Amino acid sequence: MEQVILRYDGEALVEHKMNLRLVADSLQGIETLIREVHEEMGGKEEELNLQIKGGFQDGSFEFMFTLDQLLPDGIELLKIIGFGTPIAGGSLITCLEWLKGKKIQKITITEEGNCKIQTEDGKEKIAPSYMRPLLASTSVRGAFSKIISKPLRDGGIEVFEALSTEANKVDRTPFVSVTTENEKNYRAKSTTVIDVIDNKPLDEMVVTFLTVHKDKDTNWRIENTDGITYTVKMEDEGFLSKFRKGNESDIFMNAYTVEIVEKENTINLDKSYSIVKVCAPE
Repeated sequence: MEQVILRYDGEALVEHKMNLRLVADSLQGIETLIREVHEEMGGKEEELNLQIKGGFQDGSFEFMFTLDQLLPDGIELLKIIGFGTPIAGGSLITCLEWLKGKKIQKITITEEGNCKIQTEDGKEKIAPSYMRPLLASTSVRGAFSKIISKPLRDGGIEVFEALSTEANKVDRTPFVSVTTENEKNYRAKSTTVIDVIDNKPLDEMVVTFLTVHKDKDTNWRIENTDGITYTVKMEDEGFLSKFRKGNESDIFMNAYTVEIVEKENTINLDKSYSIVKVCAPE
């Protein structure tokens, strides 16, 4: 079981009152964030139990969350998020603080299996592999915006904190503290990663065509000399034009040397293939 106190502080909260819209958005953001991280770490819906208890200190508005969940290898969700004791490799919070509101240019996997984050201004950071889909997720960013950024932009709320749950306030351990000066690090983004597709040219190969289409350039099928089949997109406009004009009547009989690009989605690791050049028949 994990517990954390999330606390808002500022002049607008001296009477322990907080705008209902902000409270509702914050609670919704917390649930969305925890559920998405839980699912990404291999958890199942029925294994997650999230409960809330209100608590009040002078000049603040706070919630205590209790999270009961089952994950392999004793993984603690609140620590991954950053609402707990710092972990080796960093949390979502530390990654977002490092990004400082900038978009990610590219996310790749290192030879060691970690996640390499490259920003639009050329900076790089290595993080645990599970950070790749979480940092790329627009819903995760939207959840952080509801929890942290929006309240700190509303006026009169100056600090968001995640704290340990000691009854005596002075004994609480602060896990994270965000002020209005750096709330922009947690704003929602419609696009989090600029270059999602990684293009990898493959070695030239000799292929035969199994399926072709005059009315579209997708879902063509080829087979190489090793008997491996690929579903490809035909991007060689010159070859496509000749084929559509009937100048490749022996397309199923000839063998062609082709240049192929493998396109890998760096977030979900899906791969697709495109023929960028078709040479004369062998």
